[in-house]
Amino acid sequence: MPRKPSKTAPEKSYSDFIQPFLIDRSAIRGRLVRLEKSVNDILSAHNYPEAVSLHLAEQIVLASLLSATLSDGGILTVQAKGDGAVRFIVVDVMAGGTIRGYAEVDKAALKKLGSKAADLSKILGKSYLAVTLDQGGESNQRYQGIVELSGNTLSEAFKGYFFQSQQAEIAVHVAVRAPDKYHKAWRAGGIIIERMPSEGGHEMEMSSEEQDELWNRTQLFMRTLKDEEMLSHHVTPQNLLYRLFNQDGVWVYKLQPLKSGCRCSRERVKSVLKSIPKKELSTMLSDGKLTIDCQFCNKKEVFTKTDVDKLYRKPVKSQKAK
Repeated sequence: MPRKPSKTAPEKSYSDFIQPFLIDRSAIRGRLVRLEKSVNDILSAHNYPEAVSLHLAEQIVLASLLSATLSDGGILTVQAKGDGAVRFIVVDVMAGGTIRGYAEVDKAALKKLGSKAADLSKILGKSYLAVTLDQGGESNQRYQGIVELSGNTLSEAFKGYFFQSQQAEIAVHVAVRAPDKYHKAWRAGGIIIERMPSEGGHEMEMSSEEQDELWNRTQLFMRTLKDEEMLSHHVTPQNLLYRLFNQDGVWVYKLQPLKSGCRCSRERVKSVLKSIPKKELSTMLSDGKLTIDCQFCNKKEVFTKTDVDKLYRKPVKSQKAK
């Protein structure tokens, strides 16, 4: 039966998760996301202007909401790309819930925008939204959906993406809070509900009017959600969803953890450098060193001339004993 709220107030902190759920006896499904350490780690790694951090945090939430069905080895990438002061904002979510994000910013051009930097269409200019799903594993299947970015927020653009690529109606709400004198860290959260195409079962027992009424009622309940509730790490996701949707019943599934992380590693960098001819790579050394920066996590890998020489050294073959 649908989950009821716990009777005691939670003592532990509930942050950095995806909570999938389903409205009872319907084709309406959803996800709830709350982020604290993960989003704070990503944004703190870069000294972005606050307007850019706010947009990046929103995209991190939206990408997390989409990632709930990733299979092992899968990667979901959400990229907003344009010709404005912010060239692109990209977020990866890997199977297992590891997130990374990055924005490329022309700070001088952004400064000229002033207060208009709060408007996504102003900072990105002519732009598009691309959602790429790489299934990984043996199938190695890759799907991509691209829509023109319209509206002032990424949440508005996502509605167009869902309607075009999945023929699904959605309602989505994202909240982001920047650090201030009362709060030391970034915090973000979001909720999405989808009305999936009818596939028989219980929903077919309803008339189209009843289906529309249920969808409208679910959206109405969702709009009662306050940002403070969504962002509070002392409110369990189960209690929050019960408060919103208990009239029609709500099923919750296994909580999925989220964390910040990066795919970069020294071994991965080595494999890229080895693809460059040694003579060309040697010219890239500065003061006898080559420094590689990861745009996502800001981690630096330093290679000396000796390190570069080792990249091209052939492994010594072991000789069999006679």
